[in-house]
Parts: sequence; structure tokens; C-alpha cells
Amino acid sequence: MSAKSMNIAKNYLTGKLKCAEFALTNSCIAKCSFCNIWQQKPKVFVDREKALKALDILADFGVSHMCFTGGEALMHPNVVEFVEKATKRKIHSAMLLAAPSLLLRNDMVKRLEDAGNDVLSISFDSEDPEVMAQSRQIPNIIDDMKRAMELIKKTKVKSMASVLIWNNNYDKLEEVFKAATDMGYDFIALNYPTFSESSVYVLGGEGINLSRENIIQGLETAIALKKEKKYKIVNTTAGMENIVNYLKDPESVKFRCFGGRHVMFVDWFFDVYACMQLPKPIGNIFDMKEKDLHIPTCNKCNMSWYRDLSIYFHGIRSLPVLFEAFRQSGDFL
Repeated sequence: MSAKSMNIAKNYLTGKLKCAEFALTNSCIAKCSFCNIWQQKPKVFVDREKALKALDILADFGVSHMCFTGGEALMHPNVVEFVEKATKRKIHSAMLLAAPSLLLRNDMVKRLEDAGNDVLSISFDSEDPEVMAQSRQIPNIIDDMKRAMELIKKTKVKSMASVLIWNNNYDKLEEVFKAATDMGYDFIALNYPTFSESSVYVLGGEGINLSRENIIQGLETAIALKKEKKYKIVNTTAGMENIVNYLKDPESVKFRCFGGRHVMFVDWFFDVYACMQLPKPIGNIFDMKEKDLHIPTCNKCNMSWYRDLSIYFHGIRSLPVLFEAFRQSGDFL
């Protein structure tokens, strides 16, 4: 077992385990129809020294899995150094990006591997290159992705296709999953469409303005494919079923969200939110104590990363979920 896996296990058993998304900048190459971060002005990049200090604080809080995001996290000039810091603190790290061209510059994939980055998660919306280019407003994005995948395959870094359910793919997710698998992705992560109340991380738009029935259709397809073990989908069956129940009747969910207590979002101002879609932060990372994160569970949205990770923290009800996750953790961790 690696040092990072041992750190996750130790913090879980002591009840201290937390996962965080850290948005390093609001600068972005993509111009997605379902997100307006790319429109924000002024452009903000987290201060290097403060970010390194924030990573230490988060590690002390028990953060053992970190997803670096943005905007485009790879546009930050010190991003490799932040990954190195995470590795030194035994934090399992993922890098989320929409523009694979950033992996083709400055020997970035090898530098991230050397820094200890564990997963590169790349947005993958469609099996159709033209649709992909249009949805992200990035010309030749599939060609860039194929070249990036060739580089990733030469390293120890795992690749993950980050698939958002939207109006172009909710009824053909298997085609998307197959295309991602054929391209060589190690895993697939499914993201659920949602609208945000945050002025910092605004999500929404026509592209994800789906009916609940459409979203449920997509989720039920993914659940069936997960049970058939046709594709390596990291979302647990229980997690996806929990969202289906939420969409049908929010009060029927088995697992409420531990946003804040066990999962959190840190923005480019170092404000900490229970969830990236909520309007008000819990506080600023430099003014907080770990006890400030001990907030009640929430059931306000279907934000995938937060809802899916929260199901691991529900005591005995989480045992089947833990067993399922353990079976696939050897490859992921």
C-alpha cells in the first residue's frame, strides 16, 4: 500500500478524512456553454506562498484527496509545485482540465508525474469531434486529446474521462463511454448537471437545462453499464442510485451530503465552501479551525463530486459502498 493510500485509510478510520477541490485560477481556455468562469474579470491566480500554506492547512485538517481545478488549473505557473506539496503531505491528487493542449506544452505530463500527480481528469462530452469542439469552443480538441493520451500512457499517471450529462449525450452515454475507453482512458467519471447559486463558480446554461427525466435516463444507463462491468466507471452504483432518488424525491435519499465536513471547495480567494455551488463560504482557510467544518449534512443539490464522496461517511450504511470502492481502488489509487 502506498503512503497516500495509507494516509487515506488512517484518516478514514480516525474520522478525519476529507477531500477538497482547490480552484487555482478563474482563467480558462475553454468557453463552455454551461459555465461562465471564462467570462470573469479580473483574472485571478492564487498566490504561490499562500497556496502552499493553504495546502498545509488542508492536510492538517485531514484532506487526503485533492482535485486541482479552475478555470484551468494548468494555466497557473506554479501548478507543478502545488502538486509536489500535495505529494509531500501524502495527498492523493487529481488534475481536472478541459483543454488537453495544456498537457502538450513544457513537458507538462512528465513534470506532473515527477511531482507525484496521480490522476489527470479530462473533460469528455461527446464521441463526436465536432460536438466536442463546439461544446468547449476549442478547435481540434480531440486531436489534442489523442496526443495527450499518448503522453500519459508513457507515465504512471492514471487518466480519467470526465463525462458531463448534458443535452447532447444523456441518451447515448454508452457511445461516449466506448469512445473514451477506445481512446485509452483508464477510468470514466460521470458528472451530474446542476445549476449554481454561487457568484464565484457559476454553473448553468442551455446545455444542461435538462428535465429530471432526461438526467435519470442518463443515470440509469450508467448504472446498468456499471453493473455489467463494461466500463471502468468510478461513480459507485449506490452513489448514482442516490442521485436518481434525489431527482425523483429529494426526501427519499439514503445518503445526504457531507459538504463542508468531509468534502469542500476552496476558491481562488482561499474561501472555503461546503460546495462550489453554494452562495456563501464557511470562512477563509487562513482564519479557520478544523472544527469550523463540523456542519450539518445538506440535501440542496445533486452536485456529483460532493454527493458521491459523501456516501462513504454514513457509518454502517456505507459498508456496501466501501466494499465496492475497495474492489476498484487498487487501480485508481
